[in-house]
Amino acid sequence: MREAFPDMIFDGELYRDDVNKISYVLGSYQDFLDTRGRFPDLESGTWGGRGATALFGDLGVKGITKAHAIDRLLAHLGANWQDTVAFGDAAVDIPMLEYCAVGVAMGNGSEDIKAMAGIVAGDVEEDGLARAFERLGLM
Repeated sequence: MREAFPDMIFDGELYRDDVNKISYVLGSYQDFLDTRGRFPDLESGTWGGRGATALFGDLGVKGITKAHAIDRLLAHLGANWQDTVAFGDAAVDIPMLEYCAVGVAMGNGSEDIKAMAGIVAGDVEEDGLARAFERLGLM
């Protein structure tokens, strides 16, 4: 990471008060456990990889989910909930799939999201997203 993105590594002198989410690369799952323990007041999660494999970690504001963001966006746009469709492949996507009128889990996703979704699409790497769009009349 340091070699690929040297300008993305910040030391302790950087201060910002407008950050609502931080994503980071996991060297191991222990990195996530350590980070979660160090910042208990923040929402922590993992994502990336295939199925339940964790490649990245996140820290964010508790109570702010993708479902919350969609709710705010609908209000801002004056759009209808009935027109919402969500696609996801990880546990972090579950609140969004539960919130939207149609929730689609990707075939490459974790078993927990596939178990709760209304529709399970094919694997992303096998055009599952495009086929789901066609099935739902979105293209």
